[in-house]
Amino acid sequence: MSERGPKFTDPAPAVSILMPVRNAAKWLAESLDSVLAQSSRHWELIAVDDGSSDAGARILAGYALRDRRIRVAATEIHSRGIVAALNQALDLARYPLVARMDVDDVAHPERLALQAQLLDESPGLFGVGCVVEAFPAQRLTGGMCRYLAWQNSLLSPADIYRDRFVESPFIHPSLMLRRDPLCEVLGGWQDPPWAEDWDLLLRAFEAGLAFARHPRALLRWRLHDGQATRSEHRYSSECFLQARSFYLARALAPIAAAKRNIWVLGAGKTGKRLGKSLAARGVELAGFVDLDVAKIGGRVRDGRRSWPVVSYARLCAMQPRPFALSAVGAEGARERICRELESWGWRAVEDYLAAA
Repeated sequence: MSERGPKFTDPAPAVSILMPVRNAAKWLAESLDSVLAQSSRHWELIAVDDGSSDAGARILAGYALRDRRIRVAATEIHSRGIVAALNQALDLARYPLVARMDVDDVAHPERLALQAQLLDESPGLFGVGCVVEAFPAQRLTGGMCRYLAWQNSLLSPADIYRDRFVESPFIHPSLMLRRDPLCEVLGGWQDPPWAEDWDLLLRAFEAGLAFARHPRALLRWRLHDGQATRSEHRYSSECFLQARSFYLARALAPIAAAKRNIWVLGAGKTGKRLGKSLAARGVELAGFVDLDVAKIGGRVRDGRRSWPVVSYARLCAMQPRPFALSAVGAEGARERICRELESWGWRAVEDYLAAA
């Protein structure tokens, strides 16, 4: 990455806001106004126009004239994509903290102050998210409500780390991160075949970096048909599976090296897909576990490979204790399985991981 601009010296934690912009003029002013309304004045906003063909560039120029803290850049090549735009903004960042912000979202007036304060008070944290409210209400489906409720419930570093393979534990524009580890440890954002935001988080967890979530709702996340999570293939369930299995296979390597058998909890569609994807990445599975008596005693097959399906009672009787991956897609199943495992004395992270 290129050399960053000069650092400012400021008495309070100061924040560089990174905002990629592409064809979102109808929401841009509302988003920028929410930044201008921040209670903290120690910020700069770096907006990178990624080849917009609407009025976005004109709106950005107008706001930059109003407030010198708003800095506008453009990608060198027409529409290089969000990863290039984010890294360009990061190269230009002058403050020790960086916050993500999207052009279609709205920040609470205390967002920057409260997240920066939490990072300032918690030197062991790399990043801080916040509780997110999605709008408009008519777009909140049952699945989205469950996703946000799960995500917003993860407040402590331990809870976030425990559930890191379920899905992305943060809405990306809700994050505030320390710039130096972001650049020097992670090398900024990368462009894998799956979502760049979850990839950044999984790389950070792998590097031993910790996150927390501020318990207040500090970001309103706009739902619409054009957002990447709804319209781009890298956010598809197949790409999420590939990201999960890629990083999970790496996390399982020391467990396999310790000669602990690895079992997948769930012999349904979700568990089978995960197990087969892990096996394709070289993970040696002992088998699958299920409650369905029709499945117990059978086998899960994948070409020439096959694995036994056993009961939970048999799993809990195994010695030495194996390692388990919970992968059941039914609503509430993950929570029930985790409670059951813990009633047997199994410990999250040490003995099992939720992976769906």
